[in-house]
Amino acid sequence: MHSCEVMGASWTHLWREEFRVHKLHLLPSEPELLLQPRWDIPPLLWLLYRCFMLVYTVSWLIYTALLFNTPKFLIFLSHISYSLMVIYYLVALNNLAWAFLEVRCSSHRMKRGVSTECDTLLSPPVALTAALCLQWFLHSVVGCCSLTVSLLYWTIIHPSDQHSLTAFNINIHFINSIQTAVDLLLSSTPVHLTHFFYAVLAGVLYVIFAVVYWLLGCTNLFGQPYIYSILDFSGCPLVATLCILGVCLLCLPSCHFVLWNMQLLREWMVSREKARRMALNREVWWWVKVSGGATFDLVPSLDPADSVFEPRGQP
Repeated sequence: MHSCEVMGASWTHLWREEFRVHKLHLLPSEPELLLQPRWDIPPLLWLLYRCFMLVYTVSWLIYTALLFNTPKFLIFLSHISYSLMVIYYLVALNNLAWAFLEVRCSSHRMKRGVSTECDTLLSPPVALTAALCLQWFLHSVVGCCSLTVSLLYWTIIHPSDQHSLTAFNINIHFINSIQTAVDLLLSSTPVHLTHFFYAVLAGVLYVIFAVVYWLLGCTNLFGQPYIYSILDFSGCPLVATLCILGVCLLCLPSCHFVLWNMQLLREWMVSREKARRMALNREVWWWVKVSGGATFDLVPSLDPADSVFEPRGQP
C-alpha cells in the first residue's frame, strides 16, 4: 500500500477495499514490499537489522529451552509463538540476502554487457516467490499471536499465577509485541484484514493440539492435566470453551485489526511533508544502493503501481 492511497482515501474506503477476494492470497504482486524497509535505511544496515533480530530471538529461545530443560516448554502458546518468530526472522533474512544476490548478479551481468535493461528488471525466482509467501504468512501469524500472547498473559495468566517479573517473562510476553510493532513500522510489509484468517487457523490448530494433549492424558510442567488452567477441559469445560471462542473469534481478529491500523499509521507518517524525504525511493534503493550504482542511469522511473522486479517489455 502506498502513502498516496492513504492520503487520497478515507479510512472507511480503505476498510471496504480490504474485503476483496484477491486480498486473501499470499502471492505478492510487488515482491519488494516484503523485502525492503519503508524508510531510507541503507541496505547493509537493513541486512544487519535482520541479522540482529534473528540472533536476538534465537538466543532467547535457546535460553528458554535451557531454563525449562524439558521439551514440554513447547506446549505453551507463548513459546510456540516465539519459535515462529525465530522462523519468521530466519526466512526474512534468507529472502533479503537472496534478493540482494539476485540484484547484484543482474547488475554484474549488465556491466559485462551480457544482459539488457529488460533483463535487469528481473522477476524473482519461483523458489524465492514461494519463500516470500511463507514470510508473509508468518508475518501475519506471528504479529497476531505476539499481541495476543501479551494481552492474555498480562490480563489473565500473570494476575492469577503471580509470576515474578523476570527478564525472561518481560521478553517473552512484552518485548515480543515491541518487536512486532518495530518490524511493522520499519518494513514495507502490507497488512490485509483478510489475513486474520491465517492467525485464526493457527489458533484453531493450537486448540486441536491442546485437546489431543488432554485426551492423551498428558500433563503440564506441574503434573496437572492441562496446559493452562483456563484450558482445563476436565474441571471447567465451559470456561475452556468460552476462552477458546473468545481468543479465536475476538482476540486474534482484534489484534490483527490493530496491526492493520498500525500499518495505516506508518503510511500516514510517510505521507507527512517532513517525513517524506526519509521515505524509501524504491528505484534508488534497489538499482543504485543494492546493485552497486551502475545501472540506475539505464532504469527509467517506475510507475507507483509497478514492481521493481517486473521485467520491462512484458504485458
